Amino acid sequence: MEDAAQVRGFFDKVGPWFYEFFFTLLGYRASLRHFSRLNYPHLGLDRGARVLDAGIGSGFLTANLLRETPVRFTVTGLDFSLGMWIALKRWLRRLNLENQVKFYLGDMRAMPFRNASFDLVVSSAAMEYLPEVDKGIAECCRVLRPGGRLLVITTRRTFIGKLIALLWRNATLEPARMAQHMRDGGIHHVKRLRFPWYFPHVNWWGMVLLGEKAEDPDENMPRNVGKTPGTASATPGKKGRLLRVSAARPQAI
Repeated sequence: MEDAAQVRGFFDKVGPWFYEFFFTLLGYRASLRHFSRLNYPHLGLDRGARVLDAGIGSGFLTANLLRETPVRFTVTGLDFSLGMWIALKRWLRRLNLENQVKFYLGDMRAMPFRNASFDLVVSSAAMEYLPEVDKGIAECCRVLRPGGRLLVITTRRTFIGKLIALLWRNATLEPARMAQHMRDGGIHHVKRLRFPWYFPHVNWWGMVLLGEKAEDPDENMPRNVGKTPGTASATPGKKGRLLRVSAARPQAI
């Protein structure tokens, strides 16, 4: 696993062009569209829902959720790569969705949002780039409101997953350990979802976990929720600007 600066530099270079090309060719973008169409009822999305895409990248999941969900909502996207932001902005403009997404530059392990800020937190193909996956999951749980849903899509530890990881310099993850990280953060009823049967190759390397944050603070005994890291003392303002940032210095774009 490379350090954060190396991973950021890699995506700043390849994000605007090769990432989109590769995963579109692989069928991942199309599979997310069909996945979103089939599974949005499980995500608890109502009109005006507050949604965070942690590690939004070029927006594959966000764009498909916005297109396939019959209610209107906005998405806050967080990523640490300006290159991926360029790709995201281009893709959203093409789909006429740029007004429904606010982008923040920052680290998933120290997010610039208050506790319980979102109704739904999603993360697609991002957790596997963190040296401390448990910290990324804990932050997703912290900013999720009680009763909200957490959807995580990552690269699974399979033969195909390892081949993809060699190219993209990411880790491969085990479903059981990921589910435990979610439960440690206060998520219960964790279940695995699958991509549609007509995208079997995506299921060969990808895994999808969905859970709900416990309403009762004693349920599941969350270990990390409610402890705001010192580097994540900021919150978005009404216009999507970052009001105050400490060491990590995320910023709205």
